[in-house]
This record gives sequence, C-alpha cells and structure tokens, in this order.
Amino acid sequence: MNEEKLLRLLISFLVIAQVLGFVFKNDFLNTYSQLILLISIIVLYFVSTKKIRIYHVAVLLIFCLEGLFIFWFIDNIIIDQIVIRIIGYIMLFYFLYYNHKSFQYNSRDVFTLVLGSSLYTVIFLMTYVILREPMQDNNLLGFVNLLLLYVLLIVGAMHYINIRSEKSLWFFLSILNFSFSDFMILIEEFYVESYELKVLVLICKPLALMFLVNYMITRSLKLKTEEFEGF
Repeated sequence: MNEEKLLRLLISFLVIAQVLGFVFKNDFLNTYSQLILLISIIVLYFVSTKKIRIYHVAVLLIFCLEGLFIFWFIDNIIIDQIVIRIIGYIMLFYFLYYNHKSFQYNSRDVFTLVLGSSLYTVIFLMTYVILREPMQDNNLLGFVNLLLLYVLLIVGAMHYINIRSEKSLWFFLSILNFSFSDFMILIEEFYVESYELKVLVLICKPLALMFLVNYMITRSLKLKTEEFEGF
C-alpha cells in the first residue's frame, strides 16, 4: 500500500475520530483529531501531486487556517472564520477561470441546469431571509459568504455539465460540501443551535477539502462527446 492510500485511510479514520470526540464530549480527541486531519490533507496534496503549485498550497492553507482558530482565544471567532472563508472562496474563482471551456449544451443539459439552479436559488433566498435579522451587524458578511458559494456552485455545475470530466466533478463536489457546511454553520450559529448540524459540519468540511485536493491533483480531460449527448 503506497503513501497516498495510507494517508487517505488515516484521513477517513480522523474524520470518524473527531466526530466521536464531539459526540462523546472528548475535547482532546475532537480538537487534536481535527488538527491532525488538516495537516494530513495538506500532506496528501504534496504526496499526490506531480507538480506542486504555490497557488494550490495557498488555497489549502487558507481553508485550514479556519480550523486552527479553535486553538486561539478569540471572542467573536465566527466572524473571523467567515472572513477567512470569504477570502478562500474568492481565490477559488481562479479555478473557474482556469477550467473554462466554451459552453455546449443540449436540451437535457439546459433542463438540468435550470432545475438545479432554481432549487438552489430558493434555498439561498430562504436561508438568507431566515438569517438576515439574527445576523444583525454581521448581515453583510453572511450575505457575501452565501453569495460567493451560490455563484461558485452554479458555475461549477455549469462546467461539470458542459465538460463531464473527473476534474470538474471533484470541483463541483467540493463546492457542494462547502455549501452544505457553511449553510449549516450559519444556521446553527445565528438561528437555531443544533447538535445534529454540528456533526454534519464535521463531516462535510473535511470532505470539501478532500474533494478540493482531488481536483488539484487530477488531470484536466474533457470527456463529453457526441455519444454522451443524451446523458
């Protein structure tokens, strides 16, 4: 078994360990599992990639920095985390630009995009309406956080449906998990405290980073051809 497979097994174990630490209120297990998990994801990138790109490393470090806030004594930590996430999501737009291909959609592609975008738009608007008053002075930051994810997910879906490559799939899945995670974080922080949402965030966050690493190390190949027009 090579180093990459061992790291992936370790990451899977650490995700389970931090969830168990949270469920059983073991702060040591939860905290240090999360720390080692973040380090392992970064190491996985270095082990798996054929060419280390500084921009990729910077993006990963930005998202991992948010996880390290648990070791800092900050009064209003959620605001700093939102700011860090906003910076990270802005940096992810480079990948959308880098992966852009001329759009070629058939009728099924258009139907899928319209249906998915409409559903996500409803979710986005309902979430913001619910959170707008509870967020109070943090309303603008919360809106920017949700809006960036909204644009990233829809454009990411457009790229995947257009290209249907493994690389575009990993990016879409990464943004999807970031969206799940951030929506749940904001709802849990500002609207209703939920034990279940906290557990789901512990699962979605590392999944988003893992999918992002998979995107970074996967070659860019366009798989959509005429034979898949009905897909």
